[in-house]
Amino acid sequence: MAQPSDDDPANHFDRYTNTQLEAVCDAMSPTRYISGLTDGGWGTLGIGGKTYYYRSACYMELVRRTGRAELCAKVVERRSLLGDGSNHSPKACAEVAAAYQAREKQSAQELAAFKASVEGAFRISELQVQVLPGSHWQVEVHTEGQRSGTYQLQLVKVRDGTVLRQETLSIHRPESFSWKLSRAEVVAGSRLPDIFPMAVRMSYLVPASGSRPAAEHSTGIRNFTLSAE
Repeated sequence: MAQPSDDDPANHFDRYTNTQLEAVCDAMSPTRYISGLTDGGWGTLGIGGKTYYYRSACYMELVRRTGRAELCAKVVERRSLLGDGSNHSPKACAEVAAAYQAREKQSAQELAAFKASVEGAFRISELQVQVLPGSHWQVEVHTEGQRSGTYQLQLVKVRDGTVLRQETLSIHRPESFSWKLSRAEVVAGSRLPDIFPMAVRMSYLVPASGSRPAAEHSTGIRNFTLSAE
């Protein structure tokens, strides 16, 4: 029985991608193992410590990451009088694979449900900026979509993230919204150059449904610049 050294791959599964790890597993000796005596074998009456083959542990890690149940055929349970190897067995491996696949299925179902819940959400179809007397501006936003609900619109100074306008609105049909901006609020605290990157963000506030919590779903960002020269 050989214990892994600090630079042994058996101690560093986290260093490898899935493809690399499979090659590492394949290259491992099928007879190297950890004994139950080194993992609490004498600490509990009637129950040995954990024992397993390093190669099997490697394949188990790969199955945990990928859910590839076919790799369980390469997992061999080690049996000894003082060591319990059931945690690294084909049966245990199949349970790990099944748990992974169940999570993936649930994630796919949740993703599909979320996509359905935001389908047709209103978004920005057009943005227009008009220069007003006194170096002020009017920003007009046009929307399109079909999903009625609550939305949030923000007008932001990109350079420092300052939110100049924010509105939470109930939208049921395509509408237009406009804001007037003064030169003072756009230029405030800034130095040359007097070119200001701006953005209008629109989000759909997705209501909670069943076990799914409420969420904010971005439906688009429109960027533009203002010149204060």
